[in-house]
Amino acid sequence: MAGRSLPGGMIYLGKLSRGEAVFRHNVEVVDPTLPIDWRKPDLAGQDMDYWPAYHSMTPRSRAAYLLWLESGRWAPDAYIGYVFLYFYGLERRALVDARQDPDARADLPRILGEVVRLLSVYGGNSSFRGYATEFQQVLCALITKGEGAAPDPAEHDRWSPPLTLRAGVGRFAAEKLPVPVEWAWSWAMLHPEIYPRTPVTRCPDEFRALFNVRYQARYTDGMKVRPLKGRVALSYRPASGGLGTTSLSLDVPDVLTAAAPTKALKALVESCTDDLDAYSRLIGRQPEAAGTLPALALLPDELFTGDLDGLRPVRDLVGRTLPDDVRQARFELADLTSLWPSRTPGKFAKADAVGLAQLLDKLGVGIEPDVRMGASVHSAGPAVLFRVTAAQPTTATPEYTAATTLLHLAAVVSAADDDVSAAERDHLVSHLESSLHLTPGERCRLTAHLDWLLASKLKLTGLTKRLGALTDAQRSHVAEFATAIAAVDGVVSPAEVDTLRKIYKLLGQEPDSVYTELHALTATPARPAPATEPVVVVPADTGPTGHLIPPPPKPEPPAGAIRLDPALVEAKMRESAAVAALLADVFDDEPDETAPQPPAPVVEVELVGPLDAAHSTLLRKLAAHPSWSRADFDALCAETALLPEGALDVLNEAAIEVADEPVVEDDGDKLVINDYAMGELLA
Repeated sequence: MAGRSLPGGMIYLGKLSRGEAVFRHNVEVVDPTLPIDWRKPDLAGQDMDYWPAYHSMTPRSRAAYLLWLESGRWAPDAYIGYVFLYFYGLERRALVDARQDPDARADLPRILGEVVRLLSVYGGNSSFRGYATEFQQVLCALITKGEGAAPDPAEHDRWSPPLTLRAGVGRFAAEKLPVPVEWAWSWAMLHPEIYPRTPVTRCPDEFRALFNVRYQARYTDGMKVRPLKGRVALSYRPASGGLGTTSLSLDVPDVLTAAAPTKALKALVESCTDDLDAYSRLIGRQPEAAGTLPALALLPDELFTGDLDGLRPVRDLVGRTLPDDVRQARFELADLTSLWPSRTPGKFAKADAVGLAQLLDKLGVGIEPDVRMGASVHSAGPAVLFRVTAAQPTTATPEYTAATTLLHLAAVVSAADDDVSAAERDHLVSHLESSLHLTPGERCRLTAHLDWLLASKLKLTGLTKRLGALTDAQRSHVAEFATAIAAVDGVVSPAEVDTLRKIYKLLGQEPDSVYTELHALTATPARPAPATEPVVVVPADTGPTGHLIPPPPKPEPPAGAIRLDPALVEAKMRESAAVAALLADVFDDEPDETAPQPPAPVVEVELVGPLDAAHSTLLRKLAAHPSWSRADFDALCAETALLPEGALDVLNEAAIEVADEPVVEDDGDKLVINDYAMGELLA
């Protein structure tokens, strides 16, 4: 061209007749016969029209355009009109020539590469980016026809799903093939009717891993989609004024928004989001917590696999405490709690104890004491780990509470002689399990709970005040049941009698009445009523002949021990549920609740976005100052009857949804208000 070389080709070149060089026709054709002014090229595009055409440009503009082509089309500061003029030729080759010309169709991959390159250089211009991005999707659809890799959701807008996605999922439906997990992921993330919530963007790696695991667990090879009658339609409005809107059909069913797969994918996304919500909240509040034990404890079970680095110390401790052949074992609780990074340094709070118990659950191990089941918070002292053999409850039922309360009293009485027999312990636990109808998981935990109670060396000191709150009849009832507990194995040792006397004294009962109660348990049961019809005297011997090996003799009770009637003891034990209700308050270490306050008068509050009245009130109060101390913030939360940590989560989640930023930021010893997020919420 006028002595200059234009490398790379991909342009239309030729002389146009007067009838061919008209408005909006052949705009991209470079006519070598037209004049060019090399002396003063129009690099800024001052002479260019809104709809550029090479044949109607000024010589100065033609010079600038050819210089851009000569330089390799890389100049980032080039006038965007020259880029569009070159782009018009790419559109014509792909949308017009390729319909009839096989050579043009073979050029489509090269044209796609060129469009991608242009986007990398000139994508900052919003107009060019819009046309080029849409043209890129058209090219991909024409080239792949739904085959190849699934589109990356990060590179597309879900409000306008790419044609490659429509074509891809349509092809799977047409060929009755299962949709692979990577295509299902793109489908879910780019579906215009599925709205990803905060965990999707805050924890993208964890969310995708969870989505993949659950999708494959549910569909194995992939979800199969029924083809519909509608076809995937390709429609593109070119940037070139010389080309009209292009409409094509890819001859594959359009199933992107079909009801059944949409419902299935939406439910899967929501389940993954819900189960990652707690983890997401922690990471949003403390980004540095990723990989720590508190964060791992909040991961869904499907992600709690493999050799997680942060989990190794806990795995080692569990492995030492519970070898493969051990069902439950005692250990020092401080060895475990020292591994947990507490929210407040030097203080092991209830939230920390709950998180630690949740972490052990994921390892298939339970712990006693467990705060979720009503125990107080302990950071040191004896504890028990046990292997979980049945689904474990996370809250205590009334039946389980009754069982643990009775075990508390039983542990005090049974350990009186420092020798709790296996028969005594097993009989008591078995009775409580059957009489209170405990679930298999509760039964598994109850045995470990008793082991912890015995390891705690419980004493009777400190119970006088609480036992004194019972009525005379209730104290008498508890005393009788305590005697039955001691007698559960049919023998009461002298040491147990001494402990019973102490319990009777604590209950305000006459200590010597212990013997009266024991005597009642040794009485001969009443003779049964006479039979009114034939009875079996000796059952027929249908067993094998020979001599049975006699059972080993039962060990003799200690000297001075009292033998009891097991039937009468069992009758007393049937009253366990009633006694448990009395003892629940006696062994409750939690402080008494304050008297309920009269309800505050109802005040009309203007709600802020999705927040309720309490959180809206708190937000408006926070807006009064740029920062707040922790103590002042806690006081504000108390005024609105909100928990500080939970309130922070709710406010920040609402702000992130509206402004993509938290409204309250933790700056060590104070909380700083984000003015931008606050303004967006209150707007």
